[in-house]
Amino acid sequence: MKFKMHNNSLKFFLVGALLAASLPALAVTGDSDKPVNIDSENQALDLQGNVATFTGNVIVTQGTIKITADKVVVTRPGGDSNKTIVDAYGNPATFYQMQDSGKPVQGHAAKLHYELAKDFVELTGNAYIEQQDSNIKGDRITYLVKEQKMQAYSQGQSKRVTTVLVPSQLQDKNANSQKKSN
Repeated sequence: MKFKMHNNSLKFFLVGALLAASLPALAVTGDSDKPVNIDSENQALDLQGNVATFTGNVIVTQGTIKITADKVVVTRPGGDSNKTIVDAYGNPATFYQMQDSGKPVQGHAAKLHYELAKDFVELTGNAYIEQQDSNIKGDRITYLVKEQKMQAYSQGQSKRVTTVLVPSQLQDKNANSQKKSN
């Protein structure tokens, strides 16, 4: 009985460590200090391979960050938490985060890929990111978190990247109109 409890504690610690190291660069100030919570229907751990797989209506939260997916795979190559990779798959996989500015960022794609060491996020398969009323759509969107650089790509001549930019004056007017109508 002691071994089983110790083994379960080790698994819980490994999963927590894997995910705690994986999300901080996406977080607003203070989010990385919050606990990572994962809710799923199923969980599988490969302790030797340093891989945790969560399936079935997966919800990952840390502070203001929320990721929903059908499947989330967290990998730590060589056990190095600095090289943690998080892959979320869904129809679609979604994310939401509140920024320090108070503006939420949200998006979705068939796959979300995040590499901690590179602070690199990639959305593929009907990728979409929105902040307030502005948005970008494409087959693939890449984002370097620390450098705040984003690129969007299309596949083939029949598909295009679409961007909608709403001027801040218009956003301010919409916000004021909504306040007056409440």
